[in-house]
This record gives sequence, structure tokens and C-alpha cells, in this order.
Amino acid sequence: MNRFKIGILGNLDENYQPHYRMNDSFRDLQGTFDFTFDWIPTETLVDNAPVILSQYQGLVAGSGPYQSKEGVINGIRYARENNIPFFGTCSGFNYAVLEFGQALFQLPAVHHPYEDVALQPNEIFLQPLSFCGTGMHTINFKPVKGTLTDKIYNMAEIVYEESHCTYGVSLQMISVFDKEGLIVAGCDEEGEAKIMEYNRNDFFIITLFLPQFRSTLQNPHPLIRAFFEAALKKQQPVYY
Repeated sequence: MNRFKIGILGNLDENYQPHYRMNDSFRDLQGTFDFTFDWIPTETLVDNAPVILSQYQGLVAGSGPYQSKEGVINGIRYARENNIPFFGTCSGFNYAVLEFGQALFQLPAVHHPYEDVALQPNEIFLQPLSFCGTGMHTINFKPVKGTLTDKIYNMAEIVYEESHCTYGVSLQMISVFDKEGLIVAGCDEEGEAKIMEYNRNDFFIITLFLPQFRSTLQNPHPLIRAFFEAALKKQQPVYY
């Protein structure tokens, strides 16, 4: 079987823990799956994302900061529209939500709350979380029964993960997104979404936590492993 390729949409900082922990968790699985992976600088995806990304069988949006908002959104959109296995964590969750909202409402631009731009109600896709912090903290959530997330976590009643995200999906957008396929797959005790999936694709999962912090060589994180299993099936990208 041919080796497959994974692309990480992001601007690698070797000294940033979420980045090197992601690298480590991926390398741990190279003994199980025959793949290579590259970090793809977001600024290179502004003008020619399809050309660059067509060589990859799986795409990841890792933690920010990103050099180009437009670039990372272009990469996420390419994965979503072409049914390429996609996994977004932390900032990847935020920008996947922005990409979906932009496409759904046909907006010329979208903005993260960090940008401090005045927005109309139908342009607000992210909001501060009730419990958050820039430092690492443990969160928990209940997987929604019947989702891909529920299957991957082996129908666990409650899941614990590590996070440092401070923004999540806007509550008023959840029902709107749900009708179009971007569904909540797990909520915490406050009812805030911690993991979502686009159920019209084979694998498109975004998390407000960092699975690589609970992934080891002996026990790879189930979401990371499931992502690679999905990418393995995409030896050649499928276009729709």
C-alpha cells in the first residue's frame, strides 16, 4: 500500500508545546501507519490552496497563532468541500467554525473575537467560554450518542481532556449550524460544545481541546488514531 501524506495547516513554532506535542503524537503513529506529514504555512494558502493541498490525504488545523486567517480558512474549506479527512484542534476549532459560518451566510469576510471588530448578529460565530484560561486545564464532556465521536470514544459516558482555549461556538449559532451538518458531538456541564463534527463528510472533527496532550506511544489518542485511519482510506483524494 502506498504511503499517504498528512498536511498540518499552521505556522510551526518548535518551542510551542501544543505544536511539538502534536509532532510527537504523530511520530508515535508512524510505526502503525505508513505516512509522512508536513506543516503548511498558512500564508502560502491564500492564493493557491487547492494546488498545494491536493497531494494530501488528510488535513489538520493545529493550534495557532496563524500568519494568515484567509489561508487557514482556505485550507479548511478545501477539506470540507472535498471530503478530505480533517481534524481541527483548539484554534483549528475556532477557524473551522468561522469557515462554516462564512460559507453558510455567504460573507465576504469573517472575524475572530480577537480582532475586536463590530459585527452583525449573523456574523458572530464565536464567543468567550464560561470557564476558560490561557493556561492548561482539564475539561470534561459527554459524547452525544450516535455520533462519530461517540463511536471513537467507545461510547464513554464522560471524557476528560486538556485545553487552553478561551473561545467556543456561539450558542445562538448551534441550531443553525446543526441543520446544515455541523453538529455538536459533546458538551460540558455548562452546555458548551467541546467537540463538533461535520456529519456530511467521512471524517471532519473539531475540538476545543488538545488531544495530543493525552496521546502516548503506548496509548495513542483515539481521535488521532481515528483520523489516521480515515486518511489511510484516502490514498487518492476524492472530489465532489
